[in-house]
Amino acid sequence: MIALEPPAGTGAQAPGVASDFAAMFESHYRRVVRALELGGLDHASAEDAAQEAFARTLGHWRRVRRGSNPPGYVFRTAFRLARRQLASREIPLGEVPMPANDAPGGELRMDVEAELALMPARRRACAVLCLVVGMSTAEAASALGIAEGTVRKQLEHARRRLRLVLSEESPPAPPSP
Repeated sequence: MIALEPPAGTGAQAPGVASDFAAMFESHYRRVVRALELGGLDHASAEDAAQEAFARTLGHWRRVRRGSNPPGYVFRTAFRLARRQLASREIPLGEVPMPANDAPGGELRMDVEAELALMPARRRACAVLCLVVGMSTAEAASALGIAEGTVRKQLEHARRRLRLVLSEESPPAPPSP
């Protein structure tokens, strides 16, 4: 876990800043870790990325806390860190990490989690940020560094696939060559 002491020289020592940040950390840390796990990181890497995102947020807390969505700032930072981690390594399909189902939001059905894990990384990240975390397509696009239209298209594909899984229909047969 990260220390809740603000770094020296950040200006984050104003009254109430540490308590504001601590409250936000307590209420969102597990959700950020869970979202990163669903986004494709193993538990340890998800915790590392979440802690780094909160540490970076604390360094800018005076500005971030005045914004419209401080938790969104943390999620965006965490997913940018995760994107860099995932881009630096190739995960074989058989080794896609499955998130632990003990975090808040653990009510996701295992078949949905499995389907998320099998999605291409970009589609999975868009689905997790928009459908699980609740970000808008603009926020998700900013977090992932891609166009909003790309997020909408990836969500369209993800929703179509998840509808099939949730309705327990078999997927359509691939077109014959």
